[in-house]
Amino acid sequence: MKNILQTLLLGVLTTATSLAQTAVTGPSTSTTPYIVSMVPGSTITSILTAGDVVGGYRMCGTPDGCGVFDNGNGTFTLLMNHEFVQSAGVARAHGQPGSFVSKWVINKSTLAVISGADLIQNVNIWNGSSYVTYNASSSNALATFTRFCSADLPPVTAYYNNTTGNGTPERIFMNGEESGAEGRVFGHIATGPNAGTSYELPFLGKFAPENAVACPYMSDKTIVGEMDDTSPSGQVYFYVGTKTNTGSEINKAGLVGGNLFGVAVSGMLAETTTMVPAANTTFSLINLGNVSAITGASLNTMSNNNGVTTFLRPEDGAWDPSNPRDFYFNTTDAIASPSRLWRLRFNDINNPQNGGTITAVLDGTEGQLMLDNMAIDNSGHIMLLEDVGNNSHNGIVFQYDIATDVLTQYAQHDPARFVTAGPSFLTQDEETSGVIDVQSVLGPGMFLIVDQAHFTYTTTPDVVEGGQILAFYNPTTFAANPEINIQGNSVNIVDGSTTTSAGNNTSFGTVGISFPQTKTYVIQNTGTGTLNVSGIYFNGTNASEFTLISPPTYPLLIGPSASQTLTVQFNPAAAGLRTATINISNNDYSENIYDYVIDGNAVVTTGISTNNVLSESVTLYPNPTRDEATVKVVSENSGKLNINVYDLQGRIVKSPVEKNIDKGEYLITINTADLKNGLYFVEVIASGKTTKIEMIVMH
Repeated sequence: MKNILQTLLLGVLTTATSLAQTAVTGPSTSTTPYIVSMVPGSTITSILTAGDVVGGYRMCGTPDGCGVFDNGNGTFTLLMNHEFVQSAGVARAHGQPGSFVSKWVINKSTLAVISGADLIQNVNIWNGSSYVTYNASSSNALATFTRFCSADLPPVTAYYNNTTGNGTPERIFMNGEESGAEGRVFGHIATGPNAGTSYELPFLGKFAPENAVACPYMSDKTIVGEMDDTSPSGQVYFYVGTKTNTGSEINKAGLVGGNLFGVAVSGMLAETTTMVPAANTTFSLINLGNVSAITGASLNTMSNNNGVTTFLRPEDGAWDPSNPRDFYFNTTDAIASPSRLWRLRFNDINNPQNGGTITAVLDGTEGQLMLDNMAIDNSGHIMLLEDVGNNSHNGIVFQYDIATDVLTQYAQHDPARFVTAGPSFLTQDEETSGVIDVQSVLGPGMFLIVDQAHFTYTTTPDVVEGGQILAFYNPTTFAANPEINIQGNSVNIVDGSTTTSAGNNTSFGTVGISFPQTKTYVIQNTGTGTLNVSGIYFNGTNASEFTLISPPTYPLLIGPSASQTLTVQFNPAAAGLRTATINISNNDYSENIYDYVIDGNAVVTTGISTNNVLSESVTLYPNPTRDEATVKVVSENSGKLNINVYDLQGRIVKSPVEKNIDKGEYLITINTADLKNGLYFVEVIASGKTTKIEMIVMH
């Protein structure tokens, strides 16, 4: 069931947006939103504008890639790139001017900005074989950053596998320098004792990275999609590494020691403006190996020599949270050329090196121009942002619906500010950017987005250009949300529950070794959108002793008001309390991994064999029983039927039943009134075959 939402904020939004789109000026800025909605029922709120000061810290403009995490105290932290060239602005906390990452603490209910600071304090630069650390007291030009563009703050699952303990649960903010062949990729530690420490990531290669986007699918493999935004054409790469449980955060996260792969599309060495490959054309991943010691120029040459496809300015990319093997990316091209949205569908996300298929889901004829940044919500909507490149065109925010293949205009820049001769004209060189789904923090339908207004800001040297941070309420996303709930024995099981109970089937009770027991659970979708279950797995001390019986095929789609029953078997391997956690990965934005503890008390069943299993159908009811139980046997052959009842020590505690039977159904009553409360085993032998059923007696 859903966690408590930000009811104050949502109440304001739903009241204001019930009939028409609404623009709101937030409490920490005096500037109205730079973008205006084109969709009824939506709301756009300005949060902070270039030049605004909070607690002595200034918003310095040209905002770009963003990431957020919940602080657990009614606030959230926003991490935000500032896309400056290396000489722009003033020296930051790490000692150099140029691009940097700001860190803002914002009230979840009011969107008031509480504080701001620089994230980066210490910078680890790769010298070809090891790291050298620089900071404000030991500054070096190598620690100067240029043109941080898009960014990725992936879910914890991208860098931590809680089934194996490999990786790190700390959050790592990813970005890169979109600055020619020698641009670097960086990982910035955002949480934990080493927050504020940044690492160059040489194993991810050198090029002009628009973004480095980590796959959220949980495994010991770390997969990062990277787009080389070189003009007129660049490559799409995937880094594949292995998580560990030792070393620094980036070592644990698997960002060290892996190989770089380039996407090679069958029959398309280079994308052209006039043709796209057929839908579901195959692509392969070309293994370029360990690239940590080579230059970007050498990487480009190696890629070209090995047949890696070049695309017309690959820009931002995103993994579909509902379909772990789907990766989307934009190509910008130019104002008079087709801008496209591509989908890479991997054959097996556990083995990405095996390649997959590629489709241009938008081929550039649909009306979009120069697509740049993007984000995908949990219900199959892609927000697509135009970068107009100083052309006379009002930059649009689009929504693409994956299921319906429909592209919709959702917002545009304020014409008064961004159309020449407008009454408050600022510039025609504008672009939205940094869009992210923040439903897990701000509630259903919520996004954050930033705007770059490329006009020179001359009032103070630390502010380089204009820009704004905004919140965006999307009613389509709101209406498409599923809501997961799990029940056992018709009783709700709370997400994250660590307490077990026989009442909701999370406790299997006393179970004999070699006598497996099953329990059923029901996955319910109480929301209005389709619930997409992408995987179910067990972890914990005794995870291997709990398994799904007849597991579903993934993705498992559960419609509104529908449900799916799961059967879990507990087959203990040793005596004592045996525990595990069941995890259900799904697209509910606030409970995307619905987990709860299950357990059972395993006991040794002396002298009872489980060999030679009976082929006939045998059931026992009621179970648990009180004074009488019935054994139902459906026999396919004639022969002799024997029924014995044993206690946990293997002693026969009831007079054996012996009778001749023919083909058919038989009901045999067992008097249990004289048996003590506890666990017993009913052995049924027919036609030389044997089965045993646990029977619980409860008076």
